[in-house]
Amino acid sequence: MVFKCQEDSFLKEFTTKVVKCEETTEPIVEYGKVSQFEGYQIILENTILFPAGGGQPHDIGWLNEKEVVQVLRKGDEAIHFTKEPLEVGTKVSQKINWERRFDHMQQHSGQHLLSAILEKEHNLPTTSWWLGAEECYVELNNTKVTNEVIQATEDKCNTLIREAIPVNVKFCKINDPNLDEAHTRGLPKDCIDTIRVICIGNIDENMCCGTHVSNLSQLQVIKLLGIEPGKKGKTNLKFLVGNRVTKTLQLMLDREKALTGLLKNEPSKHEELIQKLQKNLKIANKNVSNLLSEVAQYEIEKIKNAQEKPKFIFMFKKDATPEFNRAVCKGLEEDNLFMFFASQEADKPKEGQIIIQGPEEHCIVLGQKITDILKCKGAFKNGKYQGKAGDLTGIAKCKKIIENYFNDIS
Repeated sequence: MVFKCQEDSFLKEFTTKVVKCEETTEPIVEYGKVSQFEGYQIILENTILFPAGGGQPHDIGWLNEKEVVQVLRKGDEAIHFTKEPLEVGTKVSQKINWERRFDHMQQHSGQHLLSAILEKEHNLPTTSWWLGAEECYVELNNTKVTNEVIQATEDKCNTLIREAIPVNVKFCKINDPNLDEAHTRGLPKDCIDTIRVICIGNIDENMCCGTHVSNLSQLQVIKLLGIEPGKKGKTNLKFLVGNRVTKTLQLMLDREKALTGLLKNEPSKHEELIQKLQKNLKIANKNVSNLLSEVAQYEIEKIKNAQEKPKFIFMFKKDATPEFNRAVCKGLEEDNLFMFFASQEADKPKEGQIIIQGPEEHCIVLGQKITDILKCKGAFKNGKYQGKAGDLTGIAKCKKIIENYFNDIS
């Protein structure tokens, strides 16, 4: 069956009849993310809501104001997922979420154009593609895609878009000899009878079940974002089409405006200033590291030179770093003392890193109590614990437990 959305991708409203309505717990898939669902699956006589297929995600919309959250194709039927039921035989008014649909049309038609140019002019066939919530990519059967090829392909696609080349749909029977003209990347597994072929002027003919624009000018613009490694021996070329380009540009302008306010600098000089700040930060971090090493050594010598040897070491400095604590701990490990060190996370003050080290008999009694109170992850190894504390609010309680323990055994 050819659905109404495949006959006319620009239909936004349509009236049809309910054929079947059943309860379902089949999960919802949204741009690859799966979520649980309990509701109803509804089959209609026909639909303008596109069921997921051909790499294009499903449409969303409404049936008599009842929200449709997913549409799937099963054979020649489209299954609509709703939270509420509809009575069989009822006439329903379908409405589509047009913003989402048109976005998918732009990305999908843009992919057909992009894949055609990549293959015809650069011998880079598309093996699959992905339409995500923010970005799309085509998977190319090659690991050597140059910047020159990417730029030439983008320029060619945008030239064809400006030429406003028409995009037509023709329907063929599965055994139609005209199908030989179409360059196919594989028919749907449950294709039954009628085949749709998307024709972009004399540039490309491709079998496809998805919804498409009627003219390349409706794509507005295509922007290639660059490549990343794909599966073994393949490359993913990321791209945006139409409204996604302008939305992304606006987000980038907003970020640049915010960054300009923070840096108090001209945008053209951001890179130079950030490089300078990074260099200064590296120097500052090195100076802080040297200073902490000196402070750690001071703490070690202060403890070692104390007139009365301490029963234990408990050190929790809010501005300390794990490196500082490890340095003090290492400097005192030959003194056979029970030692506890803690430091806070800068952005999560309730969390931090702790070290517990000392004679085994003390660690056996105190270790589990402390790690339980501080909600620590990990376990003791060779009489030593070093790991993350999930809740440092119990730090005072831990100190009291340690003090009481050593007072009782002295």
